[in-house]
Amino acid sequence: YDRRGVGRSPAGPDPVGPAAHADDAAALLADTGPSAVVGVGVGAVIGLLLAVRHPDLVTTLVAHEPPLPGLVRDPDHEAGLDRVEELAARDDLGGALRLLTALTSREDPVEPGYRPEPPSGDPEPALRRFLLHDVPAVRAVRIDPDDVTASGVRVVPTGGLESRGRWEHRCAEVLASRLGRGLVELPGGHDGPVTHPVAGAAALRGLVGGT
Repeated sequence: YDRRGVGRSPAGPDPVGPAAHADDAAALLADTGPSAVVGVGVGAVIGLLLAVRHPDLVTTLVAHEPPLPGLVRDPDHEAGLDRVEELAARDDLGGALRLLTALTSREDPVEPGYRPEPPSGDPEPALRRFLLHDVPAVRAVRIDPDDVTASGVRVVPTGGLESRGRWEHRCAEVLASRLGRGLVELPGGHDGPVTHPVAGAAALRGLVGGT
């Protein structure tokens, strides 16, 4: 699905934070019934909030490299994100996006034959909202792994094989440890479930197939 302000979903008059995005997802799942959920990056943060706020709607959550400063403090990475926000505030969206990509996915390989989907509609408003609002909003989220455990939802933290050592991968490692689970590694890097659709789908089916 497209969250508010992205692709086919209208933005609404005011930006909303990750908790509201989680509640939006819950509204969709209330119609479809309890489901397996996969979240990548920011989507993993929204998925964790969904599990905590609406545990009855999630059977399994695959949380791929959630950016959670409350779990792993990295001053250099935080300084880089500060710079991303500065560039976005100066309306240098291209510079902000390039820096954010360098901080997260870099030049990770893609699956042979992978072709990114063309954007739906005008991507600039969504990119502007993401850089100016979503990035700082997600940085402010604090999720207690004890609350995730208490939800009763089966949560599977995952990281990319190509992103070992990077901040988001380390966040997934710490989350897995705090939940008493082993980290599962998926093909590709931070965006692996997107850039490796065939291998990623096979791995994800293995993780959620029994639920």
